[in-house]
Amino acid sequence: MNSDPLVRYLMRLPTLITFFFSVMLVTFFRELATVFDLTTNPNFDASTPADALILVSFLATLFFVVAVWLAYSLLIERFPYTLDYGVFYFDVARFSVLYLIFSFAFFSGHPPSYIYYLVVLVLWHLMMVGWHAYRLRHIDGIERAERRADMRGHMVRMATYLVIAIAYVLFVVRTWSLAQPWAVHSLLVMLTSTLLVFWNARRLNNVRHKALEASKAAEVARASLAAGV
Repeated sequence: MNSDPLVRYLMRLPTLITFFFSVMLVTFFRELATVFDLTTNPNFDASTPADALILVSFLATLFFVVAVWLAYSLLIERFPYTLDYGVFYFDVARFSVLYLIFSFAFFSGHPPSYIYYLVVLVLWHLMMVGWHAYRLRHIDGIERAERRADMRGHMVRMATYLVIAIAYVLFVVRTWSLAQPWAVHSLLVMLTSTLLVFWNARRLNNVRHKALEASKAAEVARASLAAGV
């Protein structure tokens, strides 16, 4: 254990974020159990559009949130917290928004409330764009290039989800009381879920690549140190 109390203190902060993430997962699965009454009398019916869409949205959102946490875990190893609490508070804020995304995923079975899920997805990526833009003013080197690429990715996703949200308002929310367009609702839910899985699968691949690069760099540094000794 490190003897420096400041270092030990800063090392506890990621533990709080991880605990927050764990609570979200437990709450998410508990909500799924409640929706389908899994503990007493399971009532899931794959032939029912609402049930099928809830399951699809649940799995896609779970994949998305786990991918976010994996990326966070790597970044916090490379760039630990400092006494500048801005990064820590931003992480608390964005994981709070993730909690909303978790909760609203179940609206896929309750149109037109699904619009709230889309709005929060847009908000999430807007937050990430704003944060990366702010951090770009204070960093340089390889981290700057990485953040530029991340910011562009979040801008593309934000714009895409915004277009889907606008389409949802036009073709589902505004017409639901008259026509109840389940087909359009289902199509947009499936499109959103597919994009979530696709983009975050790519993100996980990038995280893996960065982790391998960091490991190789650490090995080279250790070898250089040993050669110098």
